[in-house]
Amino acid sequence: MIKIDELIKKSFYYVSNVKKGTLTIIDSLCNTILKEIPIGKRPFKLALKDNNTIAVACDMSNTISLVNCISGEIEKKSLPNNGNFQIDTINKKIYVSNTSEVNIYDINLEKLLGSIKGFSAIIDLRLNKEGSKLYVLDTLQKELKIYSTDSYKLINSFENLGINPAYLLISKDDKTAYISMQHNILKIDIDLKIFTNLNLSKGSLIAGMVLKGNTLYAANQGLNRIELINTENYKVYNFILTSKPEPTRLFITDDNTKLLVSNRSNESYGSIDIIDLESNTLIGSILMDTLNSQPYDVISLSLPYTYAPPVAITNLQGSNQSITIMAKKVFALYKENINFTKININLPKNINSSYMFEKIKFEPGIIVQHSEFRSRLSLGSEFSSINFIIRVNYIIDYRENNKNHKTNGFFEKPIDTFLDIPKERDLKEFKLNIKTTTKLTRTPNIINNGISFGVTSLMVLKIIGDDEINLNNLKQINDKESGNFEEFAAFNGSIFPNDIIQPFK
Repeated sequence: MIKIDELIKKSFYYVSNVKKGTLTIIDSLCNTILKEIPIGKRPFKLALKDNNTIAVACDMSNTISLVNCISGEIEKKSLPNNGNFQIDTINKKIYVSNTSEVNIYDINLEKLLGSIKGFSAIIDLRLNKEGSKLYVLDTLQKELKIYSTDSYKLINSFENLGINPAYLLISKDDKTAYISMQHNILKIDIDLKIFTNLNLSKGSLIAGMVLKGNTLYAANQGLNRIELINTENYKVYNFILTSKPEPTRLFITDDNTKLLVSNRSNESYGSIDIIDLESNTLIGSILMDTLNSQPYDVISLSLPYTYAPPVAITNLQGSNQSITIMAKKVFALYKENINFTKININLPKNINSSYMFEKIKFEPGIIVQHSEFRSRLSLGSEFSSINFIIRVNYIIDYRENNKNHKTNGFFEKPIDTFLDIPKERDLKEFKLNIKTTTKLTRTPNIINNGISFGVTSLMVLKIIGDDEINLNNLKQINDKESGNFEEFAAFNGSIFPNDIIQPFK
């Protein structure tokens, strides 16, 4: 077995809880809450300061907390703010809103670099991709202003936006602004200064938006659903119902496979919904631990881990015999045990309710759409890597006060394999075939309105492609059927030790 050191990352979800004043940390692979940490009074917006640090703006305590997600250290900076801020990681600046002004600090919040004044009520801030422009939305003045981040001077403005502008989104090309106006969404062509209004269904209240391709996802807090809007014809073409009321903020994961939705659920238990972006369906929901915690913002952070993945050695030499046929052949076989010793699923915490576990059903594993990536390690190398995410969905049947209920969930794992493939073979020629066998390692148990269990899933991956087979020498091929690939069944462990990785040491 050849070992190649490979740096991989595991993602964690971080959720600010406005009422409780905490930051919830969630394992993204099994969707289990790991811990909650006190962060400040009324935490709102979250942003990444660097690869290991999350910044949290708390308006009531007038602090911005810097959380080191590896060491667990929390550094609180006393700065006036209204919960809104933007971090420019390229130019090393932080823009902090204090309702009537924007203060600009260095990336470590140690030095005030400048201020932009003259606002009535800043409701949202945005930076463009390069960090060269700052967009400021003033809800009382009903105005969008654009500033140069070099001189802090006004370079453009849009007045008379309408009633109650509340949320701002800027397209990646800097040409379009989307502003939620309570019952409608205003689209602005920044260069041409053309306004287009999208009127929504009665009762709508848009709280957050994100863009993916030609689809604008809008969190409709009034109707408890996510609106899907085609940005080309600017029409709603579908919607996704959320598991809990009041969807507030949206976040697309780094791999572009999932949409995370924070559901505020005032006076109840909020949740984080997970929507598959390929099918636009709800595939899982993570219930918060505390009543009326009011989850607000959610982001994802990937932390690095190093391991030595196995290499499947492949012999893809063609036959020199005169009589051959083309056939499908397994060129490499890879096995891995996916272990999660503890998965916790919160159930609705209703007063005077009793719960009883019935059964759990595991679906066959699938490769997450658009997660597959194939590449050569170098131009001259015959080693190639195939990476993807495997997902196993499950359905849990339980009884609440003798009434039948179901809850859906899933766990995932990033898979990295290395193949010894000659340069003349195109990686696109090969197909991946996976099969999973999932078993419980710990009997599901309901404690304090939550189901806890452990699982192991044996994944068998086959690399399949076309090859020439000599009809005159089938016996020899059968005798040497294992000679065309090398199986590394010894690598049965998880790429993450013990399958429980805490984001804090």
